[in-house]
Amino acid sequence: MWKILNGIKASTPIKRNLLAQLCRLGSTSSTTDYKREMETFQGVYPGIMKSLNKCPGLHDNPDAMTWVKKIMDYNLRGGKKSRGVMTISTYDALSENKNDKNLEMVKVLGWCVEMVQAYFLMTDDILDNSLTRRGEPCWFLLPEVGRQAVNDCGILLGILYEILKTYCAGHKNYLNMVQLVNESLLYTSIGQHLDYATSNSKGYKLYTPERYSNIVKFKTSYYTFKLPVFLGMMASNIPARTHSKAEEICLALGYLFQMQDDFMDVFTAKHVIGKSGTDIQERKCSWLAVQALQRANAKQKDTFTTCYGSPDLKNVERIKELYKELNLPEVFQKEEANLHKNIVDMSQAFDFPSMPGLFNHLLRINTDARSKTRSTNHD
Repeated sequence: MWKILNGIKASTPIKRNLLAQLCRLGSTSSTTDYKREMETFQGVYPGIMKSLNKCPGLHDNPDAMTWVKKIMDYNLRGGKKSRGVMTISTYDALSENKNDKNLEMVKVLGWCVEMVQAYFLMTDDILDNSLTRRGEPCWFLLPEVGRQAVNDCGILLGILYEILKTYCAGHKNYLNMVQLVNESLLYTSIGQHLDYATSNSKGYKLYTPERYSNIVKFKTSYYTFKLPVFLGMMASNIPARTHSKAEEICLALGYLFQMQDDFMDVFTAKHVIGKSGTDIQERKCSWLAVQALQRANAKQKDTFTTCYGSPDLKNVERIKELYKELNLPEVFQKEEANLHKNIVDMSQAFDFPSMPGLFNHLLRINTDARSKTRSTNHD
């Protein structure tokens, strides 16, 4: 169906109607595709671990290999693996010359993306002094880990590059892949800095839509969407002329994703999202905080500045009440719908075979996952 759709001129009413129908009907098929992709994705993990035994530093130090396995098994388990599966989905949608060797390489690339994700979750938990991650104690809180977790983050990155070299060194885009991973690590770290600098600033002058957008772009969008999508594109040898438009859509998807994450941090139960919501206590420059400051009157701003950033649960609840007083759940739903529409419009205007179908597929998977998360919230 997507191949037929991609053959129709982007601006025609026929194509717009087909896209609308596919977006409405895609829920069941996208769920089925995701489950199938997840099964094949998980299947290569044992082989990756086995390949690490050949790494000299680990081969010569069995105790270190045992520790690496523990780091990876603990920090890569759980979660939706959406970034890793996204890499496979991109390759599957775009590649015209699939074979078993390339499929294995792409699945490994997906695990490399998941390792980037695990690295940032580990460091983020340490910086935020979080308690849980995916329903389990954070890695650094384990008695046998402690401050050693800082070094473990470095080990994880080193292992990532070792895996990338083992499986991808012969590919013509290998250096581009390495550069993309480096870019994602740098940009996300810059985003982390912007986030913490804003949260620790005096007053709330930095809590603006522009600042928030910049934080999201660097902290979330590059490694959550651009990294997996572009790795899949590179594995498929997609020409560089498509990169600019693809990046634009990836950044838009990242904004939507982070906005949803900010909303769920406050309005979705801990047992549903697998972590304790701490944005209010940590004075985060979140979508909700920025919107509240944009809409609040003088009295409401006083309430915000008094209660925001406080660990006192009464103050946390007062901020949640303020968000509701300002109708932010309704504002969120409207902006979410507008962003969704804009991404669909950008995707269908992408005049390159299979790209519109790919981005609509990724959008549907994200929408399905977020909708199910909210529907299971009983708070």
